[in-house]
Amino acid sequence: MPLRLCLPVAAALLFHSSAAPALQPAPTAAPAPILPAAWLGTWSGPAQVLGGPRPLSFTMSIELRPSADPTRLDYIITYTGDAGNQVRNYSLLSVDAARGELLIDENNSIKLRARLLDNTLLSHFLVGDSRIATTYRLLDPGTPNERIEAELITTIDDQATTTGGVDPVPVVSTWLPVGMQRATLKRVQTSAPASPASIPAATGPAWTKLNTPAFRGKQDDIHFINPRTGWYCNGQGKLYHTTDGGDTWTLQTEMPGTFFRCLAFLNDTTGFIGNIGPGYFPGVTDATPLYKTTDAGKTLTPVTINGDPVTGLCALEIVKIPFINAGVLDHKTLIVGGGRVGSPAVFIKSTDLGQTFTATDLKDHAAMVLDVHFFDENHGIIAAATDANVEQSNALILLTDDGGKTWKPVYRSARPFELTWKISFPTRNTGYVTIQSYNPDTSASQRFIAKTTDGGKTWAELPLVDDHKVRTFGVAFADENLGWVGATPGGYETRDGGKTWTPAPLGNATNKIRIVRENPGDKHFSAFAIGVDVRRLVVPPAP
Repeated sequence: MPLRLCLPVAAALLFHSSAAPALQPAPTAAPAPILPAAWLGTWSGPAQVLGGPRPLSFTMSIELRPSADPTRLDYIITYTGDAGNQVRNYSLLSVDAARGELLIDENNSIKLRARLLDNTLLSHFLVGDSRIATTYRLLDPGTPNERIEAELITTIDDQATTTGGVDPVPVVSTWLPVGMQRATLKRVQTSAPASPASIPAATGPAWTKLNTPAFRGKQDDIHFINPRTGWYCNGQGKLYHTTDGGDTWTLQTEMPGTFFRCLAFLNDTTGFIGNIGPGYFPGVTDATPLYKTTDAGKTLTPVTINGDPVTGLCALEIVKIPFINAGVLDHKTLIVGGGRVGSPAVFIKSTDLGQTFTATDLKDHAAMVLDVHFFDENHGIIAAATDANVEQSNALILLTDDGGKTWKPVYRSARPFELTWKISFPTRNTGYVTIQSYNPDTSASQRFIAKTTDGGKTWAELPLVDDHKVRTFGVAFADENLGWVGATPGGYETRDGGKTWTPAPLGNATNKIRIVRENPGDKHFSAFAIGVDVRRLVVPPAP
């Protein structure tokens, strides 16, 4: 019998889409802790699904952390491998602390009843015709062997066998388990990491989580034209706007079937938003790769791209190039972009403020384009991958010195299952690129970033962390030494140009990090990071 679990959702073990009563937590004047403190932190480890046509293996991570609402506990799940690569953003709510009654809020109108008994979190629910029982046990808390043992048993509701019923024996229905999921999760990081603050106390606060709508998964891009005015987008076809530095956000556009992957704005009204396009993520039906707005995102107009076909985009960048205009320092504007993850590889460019775009097919150079960065009209790099099949792919960086007419490889990793992801150049010569690994071999656990000190001509690999559970995403450096890398299950910070790294509270799966200054050359800045949630770091001027 085939395994009838709702994968990939089922791979999240406890957290499944299902019908559940529309319950609400009981209000309390002084909320008790939703879970004992020993549960809080980040937990990760190997997981399996057994009982189907073939065993499935994946890595599962759970982050339990307090939220700004004392009646809620953030519950973030990440899993990679046979179950897919997903991030899910949930909450735990207390219903009756004395009885240990909880709600698991999937933040999509679904709420699952649960109960905590003797450090064991239990839940039982029906999704479709699958009856699912889950058990999470926290064992040996506070010891080096502390762990969460998770188990999920699935039966099919309409496949019960009935026996008994002969007086005085009652009728008994029994279900044959069709599948089991299990995982052993070890602590990765406590809820209050021992790492130093992201910025010394004298220069400002650390990263703070902004109040944005809950999103089930990794969100993709965020862009600010100054520390107050910005936008972010996600795979639900939603575009949000702020004019107060991220304190509040307004939904500007919602386009079901569109996966907004990247965005870039010229000013407070005019910008461009890229769509991943169909054929990669399920549910994406919009075949328009690029949109333009002239009213801050309230309305979007499809952009015609000349040249080679464009299936989808993963990156957009506004490049301002200084020049002397009639004795006055002015700048030219270049817009570049590229895509996409999973192929095909293409580069786009506009030299007239987005009035026209041209596209160049890069299939002879790369299979995927993940990010683009240009220094001026002629010199730029692309973060890429060598093969659409990740099992055969190497991370790849391409360089051009003729405005994208020709490209040459300047870095290629020697390991399979790899691709590059994001680019950051704090100076003209010093730059960093994240390298992603999807290798299922747990012995291939070292994670790297690439660094250049000669403007992208040559690259060296720097070790980030030796941990198979880590997958890198975004990167940004405020200067040559201070920078951050977004990752699952959490981010990292360096203060010495990548020589050493410590955990940083960037949130889970931070895909893009933007450094925003009021004026070029300012030492003070704001930084914005987007992943499962949106976070902000403000470094004020020195006293």
